[in-house]
Amino acid sequence: MEVIRRRVGIVWLIWLVIVVQMVGGCASSGRVRTQAEDHYRLAQSFLSQASYSLAEQEIRKALALQPDDARYLECLAWIHQAQVYQPHGGLNHTRLRLAEEAYRTALRQADIPPSVLVNYSTVLLLRGRPDEAIAMAQRALQVPGYDQPARAYTNIGIAYLDKAALAQAADSFRKALDYQVNLPEAHHNLGLTYAGLGRRVEAIRAFREAIRFRPSYVEAYLGLGHVLLEEGRKDEARLAFERVLALAPGSDIATGLQEHLKSLTP
Repeated sequence: MEVIRRRVGIVWLIWLVIVVQMVGGCASSGRVRTQAEDHYRLAQSFLSQASYSLAEQEIRKALALQPDDARYLECLAWIHQAQVYQPHGGLNHTRLRLAEEAYRTALRQADIPPSVLVNYSTVLLLRGRPDEAIAMAQRALQVPGYDQPARAYTNIGIAYLDKAALAQAADSFRKALDYQVNLPEAHHNLGLTYAGLGRRVEAIRAFREAIRFRPSYVEAYLGLGHVLLEEGRKDEARLAFERVLALAPGSDIATGLQEHLKSLTP
C-alpha cells in the first residue's frame, strides 16, 4: 500500500508540474500577444501619419513576436504599398515587390482577412497581372460576411479595363457603385470605360461624379478635360486642364498639359 501511495503521489506531483507549466505558458503567451498588439497599433498609427520608417519598425517588432499573424503581414504590405507611388510619377518597383512578398506570406496563414485578398489584387494590378488580380478579388467576394464588395468589384473592373474588356469593366464598376455610390475610384474608372466605348455624355457624368466625391481628383479632371475636348467644348476642357495644373503643378501630367493648354487659351 505504501508503494502505491508513493506512486500516486508522484503522479499527482508530475500532473501539478504540468498544470503549472501550462498556466505559466498561457500567461506568457498572453503577454506576448499583448506586446505584439501594442506594436501593431503603433505601426497603424505611424502609417496613418505617413511615418513609414517608424511604422515598419513597429510592425517588424510585432512580427518578431507573432510571425504568423496575417494582419501583421498585411500591415507590413500596406507600409510598402504606401511608398509605391513616387512624387513625380512612376512606381517604386522595389516597394511593389516587397508588398507582394508580404501579401504572399500572409496568404499562407490561417484565417486570412478578405482585405488581404483585395489589397493584394491592387498590387497585382500595379504589376500588370490583371487575370491574377481578378481571381484574387473574386476570392474575397466569396468570403462569407465580407463587407467591402465595392472595393473588390472596382479592382475587377480595373483589371478588365486593362484587358480592354470594356463591357465587363463597365458592369464591374456599376456593381461597385451599387454597393457604394460615393466611391470616387469607381466613378473615375467608369468614366474611362465609357470614354473608351464612345459614350462621352455618360463619361462626362461619371468624371464629374468622381470629382464631386473627391474634389482633388487630378486624374478625373484630366479624363473630363479630354472628353470635353472631344465633344468640342473647349472652354470647359480648358478649365478642367487648368484645375489639373493647380492640383499637381510639378507632376508629369502637368508638364504634358502645358503645351496642350496653349492651344486652348484664347
